Amino acid sequence: MFGYAVISVPFFKNSGIRSYVLLLLFAVKILAGFAYAWFYKLPKYAAGADTWRFYKLSLREKDWLLSDPVAFTKDLFVHGYQKRGSLFAGENSYWNDLKSNIPVKLLACMNVLTDNSYYADIIFFNFLFLFGLVGIFKVFNEIFPGKKWLLVAAVFLLPSTFFWCSGIHKDGLILSAIGLVFYHFYKLVGNNHKKQVRHTVVIILCLVLIFALRNYITLMLLPALFCWGLSGKYPKHKLLIFSGVYLSCIFLFFSARYVFPPLDFPQYIVEKQSEFLGLQGGSSIHLRPLQPEVWSFITFFPDAFDAAFLQPHITQIANFAYLPAALEILLFIFVALLFVISPKPKITSPVLFCLFFSVSVLLITGYTITFVGAIVRYRSILFPFLIAPLSCMTDFSRLKNIKSIVRYSH
Repeated sequence: MFGYAVISVPFFKNSGIRSYVLLLLFAVKILAGFAYAWFYKLPKYAAGADTWRFYKLSLREKDWLLSDPVAFTKDLFVHGYQKRGSLFAGENSYWNDLKSNIPVKLLACMNVLTDNSYYADIIFFNFLFLFGLVGIFKVFNEIFPGKKWLLVAAVFLLPSTFFWCSGIHKDGLILSAIGLVFYHFYKLVGNNHKKQVRHTVVIILCLVLIFALRNYITLMLLPALFCWGLSGKYPKHKLLIFSGVYLSCIFLFFSARYVFPPLDFPQYIVEKQSEFLGLQGGSSIHLRPLQPEVWSFITFFPDAFDAAFLQPHITQIANFAYLPAALEILLFIFVALLFVISPKPKITSPVLFCLFFSVSVLLITGYTITFVGAIVRYRSILFPFLIAPLSCMTDFSRLKNIKSIVRYSH
């Protein structure tokens, strides 16, 4: 049924990808979802596997849905605490519970149709995931014509994205929602108000979903979208716009608490890092604790950059499961270095959006998360926005020149 939908839904039919290729990508994502499920059934990982915890919770939720659908729906908007709790708190907070409640409720709805089959639910989830990935591909395919197969690989088949965003968890939903925001904002900016209402509604709904699942990503999206929209009006100054707005955001990040004390963003980052430092795990990185001061953030920057962009190190792999992620990092470094020595093409506003948004979220990840496994998972939703445009703007013919230089030196 979903295979038929993949070749029939206009959004997919008009993607620029042949139907049989899209069907194949959909099929291998489902298989990756199965692998994700089997991986988290291994004794070493089963105890902390959110995907199976969500599923077990959804079985009771499904019965509740069938017996009292109104109460089932209202439950998403209520909590058992005296207050809703801090927006960024890791416990005793409505907002923290919401990011788990949404996939559980979604699974409960799917269980009605799949008769509680976890593996059939994987097909439903990957159909939803496919929308965002196709949206990302469609935008890049317009910006970089003639790079279709490179984009297919960079958007759909990056190891971390392929694995983490194919299983039943939040990551695939977040990536799909970001991808749809990316696609519809691209259309909204460039379509001369054609179908403006539809694009705006989809963007708002996706931003709300992202906020519910991982709220800080929505906060990172807003300045990036603002810069993209503003640079559409002043295209000659787009780099200045992005740089100026982000420098202003950094200033507000550290100074807002002096005007309005509840907006103590550095303290939120310190508390989030402290939560991770207090956890136990086999992939922990030994990092010093942050302090909510400007100098502490500056001196911690090399550690944050290393954690976000370079972990896991290929020379320090003790767990074979991290090998694909380490090879992916080597690929990223290779593409980034080759891009630096390539002739610089004209960088468009959507590409600047991808670079500024991805780097800002990755740095937040580096400042807060102290486990390699979690970093790889959180990073999986960002690499298509980094590696795809960098790959398309890289002159790979430079490799021939490098080979010639090496041969000549010998």
